[in-house]
Amino acid sequence: MLRIATRTFAAVKPAAPAVRLAARNFSEKLTIPVDREQQGGRRKEEIEAEEKGEVGFNRDPIVPSADAGTKENPILVPSGFHRRTVGYEDPFTHQIVWFNLDQGPLHYVPDINLYFKLSPAGH
Repeated sequence: MLRIATRTFAAVKPAAPAVRLAARNFSEKLTIPVDREQQGGRRKEEIEAEEKGEVGFNRDPIVPSADAGTKENPILVPSGFHRRTVGYEDPFTHQIVWFNLDQGPLHYVPDINLYFKLSPAGH
């Protein structure tokens, strides 16, 4: 019986010593990047335009004059691109309805009986 017990205890190995992990090294410069440094695409273009004092993407609503929106006098929507997404409030559901306005032909919206046209604008 003594012999079996010796073998059982001999098979058990002592626990491995705790391994010391190396501390993570950071660079000397510990700064959090600002919004401008992390952006790309349209947001980056917008930030660069703001720095120049320009308006890259105008989000202000277009309030047309009372006589605008006819076929002869369409509502002009400024854009620096060949296409712009435009929204209007549906008079019955009071929800915003979106459509793409392309450069060139007039765009008629029968829900509100108005004509729109894309107007080129620099950015």
